[in-house]
Amino acid sequence: NIMHMRRLSKVVGPIGAAQSLGFPYRSVEAADATWVTEVTAAPEETAVNYGRREFKPNKMAKLIKVSRTLVGHAPIAERTVLDEILYRIQAGAENAYLNGNGTAQPLGIFTASASGINTDRDVATGNTAAAVTFDGLMEAKFSVKQQYHAGAAWIMHRDLVKMLAKVKDGEGQYIWQGSIIGGQPDRLLGHEVCMSEYAPNTYTANLYAAVFGDFKNGYWICDANQVNIQVLKELYAVTNQIGYLVDYFGDGAPVLPEAFARVKMGA
Repeated sequence: NIMHMRRLSKVVGPIGAAQSLGFPYRSVEAADATWVTEVTAAPEETAVNYGRREFKPNKMAKLIKVSRTLVGHAPIAERTVLDEILYRIQAGAENAYLNGNGTAQPLGIFTASASGINTDRDVATGNTAAAVTFDGLMEAKFSVKQQYHAGAAWIMHRDLVKMLAKVKDGEGQYIWQGSIIGGQPDRLLGHEVCMSEYAPNTYTANLYAAVFGDFKNGYWICDANQVNIQVLKELYAVTNQIGYLVDYFGDGAPVLPEAFARVKMGA
């Protein structure tokens, strides 16, 4: 499976032994400055409020055992095992960056939360209970302020990409034309489409279908340390096996809700 989130998002760290990293964010906007006369006191701002979002070193781990004989007779076997372990760590992290509940794991983009992206950023207008429409996608895109458009992208499952690619106009022509340049991603309403196996793919009433946004400004991934792998040659010697134990500590969460719009199915 292709992983998108670490490429699209802001990655900070490793932060080493720190138990948390606090990120300041504006929870309530200030009012605009006002015009006053030369000798009038500046009006005090009373609404603006700043909070701190905590990133903690949540642990992810995996153990794989392989025959000692296989590793001894086929040296490439160890490299294959290590590649598989790293892939499983990356896949588990990617899934959490999209769908995690924020408890001992990252908080995902598709999880409605006051600590991440709340339901104010859900856009269902234009969609039906069974289909996402181009009107609905435009509603989502233009619910996000222009300053976030330059670096914005879509994340959706390939099933939704297929649904959209099959939509035709009144003359039987496909509305959406994908990329015609090899190796270049498809673009939808001017923005990169990232097909993720971890995005929702159940398209029924009131469920999430896709997300649009500026991930570089809106989502942080915090590494506490690099991936650590221990080779356990003695522990499983009695069964003629070698164990490979991997762990990783990190976190992730949305830090700027207004940079995103979640596409939601209609009621």
